Amino acid sequence: MEQKKKNIQLIFLYLIFYGLSIGIWSEFTQLWLNEQKISIANIGVIVASASFVAGLIIIGITKFTKKINELIIVKIAFLGKILFLLGMVLGYELGIKWMSISSFIADSILNNLIVLITYPLLSHVIKDEKIYSKRKLVEYTATDIGLLISSFIVGKSIGSFVFNYNVLIMISMIFVIGAIISVCFIKNSTVFKVKEKANFKDIFDDKILNIYLIYHFIGQIAYMSALGMQLLLIVNYANFTASTGALFIVVCCILGDIFGYIALKKLTPKNDYVTICIKFVIRFIFYTILIIVPIKEILLITIFVSLFVSRAYENKTDAIYVNRCKKSEMFTFANIRYGVTYIGKAIGTLICGFTFELGLRCIFGVCIGFMAIQILMAFGLIKMRHDEEKRKNQDFLECQTNDENSTNQK
Repeated sequence: MEQKKKNIQLIFLYLIFYGLSIGIWSEFTQLWLNEQKISIANIGVIVASASFVAGLIIIGITKFTKKINELIIVKIAFLGKILFLLGMVLGYELGIKWMSISSFIADSILNNLIVLITYPLLSHVIKDEKIYSKRKLVEYTATDIGLLISSFIVGKSIGSFVFNYNVLIMISMIFVIGAIISVCFIKNSTVFKVKEKANFKDIFDDKILNIYLIYHFIGQIAYMSALGMQLLLIVNYANFTASTGALFIVVCCILGDIFGYIALKKLTPKNDYVTICIKFVIRFIFYTILIIVPIKEILLITIFVSLFVSRAYENKTDAIYVNRCKKSEMFTFANIRYGVTYIGKAIGTLICGFTFELGLRCIFGVCIGFMAIQILMAFGLIKMRHDEEKRKNQDFLECQTNDENSTNQK
């Protein structure tokens, strides 16, 4: 029991280090690419390519589920991150554009793999909806703290030393080293090995899970088609500097984290339809207002609302479906889900890149089409779950009635 508790703490510790490494650097990747004279449309293609390839690789991993030790994968992924972060810096400094871009793509793929592995790792130790949300909130908070640090130091100088984007990459590398050290202290690694191959039939025979995967796919396209380049959006359309834009984003996210923690403990609505309205319908309304009045102030309010509400209610919008799987199926289902996630993100980012210079109306106009489908599917999933619960309750009552009748007859 003591080792179990320690393993949970170490998983969360590596997640904190990982979140800090991502927060320090990730929001500036598109500006870093733009600084290398890459057009915004091509940046969309590069970022989308990384996400799309990650999705394909992750789906492919499902074939080898039984042979995989998730803890070893995390260690290899973090070591690879150090190598590719170094490749990004060297490629930039030496003017070897293909080296910096390919290292960026490889690093992005590993980021996606680390995110994929984390919840299956936790589910080996403990599995419930609140731990799912807690994991996401810890990751979000650490990422926000990293972004807060970088927003204060980027572009600043101490004497002749300037905190440029490459310095942020090196700081990110230091946090990755901290994550590797944390992972190395996790004991009893055999616990984290998938011991039996998941039954794909059980996963795909679940109609609710199938529709959830489509809903999740549409949701990723919707989110990324509007906010796939959020810092570039703020810099270009709100005329903020990179550091001010990053600070604006992190303030929105931190407030969202606080709301997320409170929501997890005290403010989760009993009615699931209300939860969906808070998380998605409010965002849809602000996107619509921005299309009608595409001005700087409305843009900033819309981004604030999007980042604020996106952090809350992960336990109701995702965990409740993810946890329908058995532990033996969790890693395989996570592969499928994250594969779908990253392909959806790739499509959304690609759309964002191509619509970026056409104006706010075009960017958010495309997005709300996908959002409308996402919201309708979310409501449909809730109805399907409620109907399923009613059927189970009726079956239970019928069994009880039959048992009572049998007892009385005897």
